[in-house]
Amino acid sequence: MLALLMIRGTDPNNNEATKENSIGPQKYLTSLTPKKRKEKATPDQENNDPYFDPEMKKLMDQLDVRVPSRDELESYITKSNNNAEALVAAGIILNDPSYFIRALENSPNDAHALFCLAMNESTDESMKIDHAKKLLKEQPDNAIASFLLASLQAESGNVDESINTLLGSFDQKGYDDFYNQTSLKVEDALRGTGSSKTGSALYSLWNVPVPILSKINKVAKTAMEIVPESNPDRAQELRSLAASIGAKIANEGSSIINELVGLSVQMKSLKGMEDDDISPFENLSVKEARKSLEQRKSSIRDLTLFEPNAFITMDPALIESYMNRVRTVGEYEATKWLMERTKKENP
Repeated sequence: MLALLMIRGTDPNNNEATKENSIGPQKYLTSLTPKKRKEKATPDQENNDPYFDPEMKKLMDQLDVRVPSRDELESYITKSNNNAEALVAAGIILNDPSYFIRALENSPNDAHALFCLAMNESTDESMKIDHAKKLLKEQPDNAIASFLLASLQAESGNVDESINTLLGSFDQKGYDDFYNQTSLKVEDALRGTGSSKTGSALYSLWNVPVPILSKINKVAKTAMEIVPESNPDRAQELRSLAASIGAKIANEGSSIINELVGLSVQMKSLKGMEDDDISPFENLSVKEARKSLEQRKSSIRDLTLFEPNAFITMDPALIESYMNRVRTVGEYEATKWLMERTKKENP
């Protein structure tokens, strides 16, 4: 039988989220949950970007950060001895996958470049799978490598192969979605082309794409769609698989959006079960598991997030400390710290 899982940060016997490990409904919390694109943003007259955000531009201008030109990035890459990470950073900043290809040409086994190319929509479908397989070979203990390969296999129609790949993630202890590595290298590139340290840190964390979460959510849904037609043992295995995937995303990812996606996947694992059934989560019935998951999700969604203009009045050193904490202890713990600091400064 597959191991049961623990749900993070909730107590099914308590009506409130547990104080120590959950995010309660509090005001004025910052968050890196994607908020870069505003539906009613003002068009940028210079680059005709329909999603141009004047508040974000004001903040970036104040923090002295700007997107470097291609020539500036090429100069930075040359100074960095054409290393793979400098090329990957340039590709992300310019949204140009040709830099990922160059990175792989220079370092054929570079995991970061393999990940970026396997994720990029312009990559040929068969090449995406090849890159993902090579990534899994390079990082056999990284669950993200299995999730990525499984998602690509499912997209190509090989559902059975995809499920087998996912089942291999049970034994994987690592979880690296390259988020921190990507943001650090983008920050290095921005600083190396003239932007400030604080502004580069903020920009890098707010603008690093996380499309892997969408793929993981879809492949977990695919696994759960097989449950109704499966025998009881196979159905239990698939439910435990979805619960395990969701738990890893929620517990190992550094951002709040990771946890929300993880919670969604964990909820999928309970679909179609009766309240008094035994759930895939340790010592919890289905009813208790649902209550815990809904409690955790509700507490996160009750957050009132700081907009860019709130950062404009902050000390740059405070912003930088917050960003460093996001990378080391995660968005939630960093947010708690920043909330306490801002309370002290503005009682």
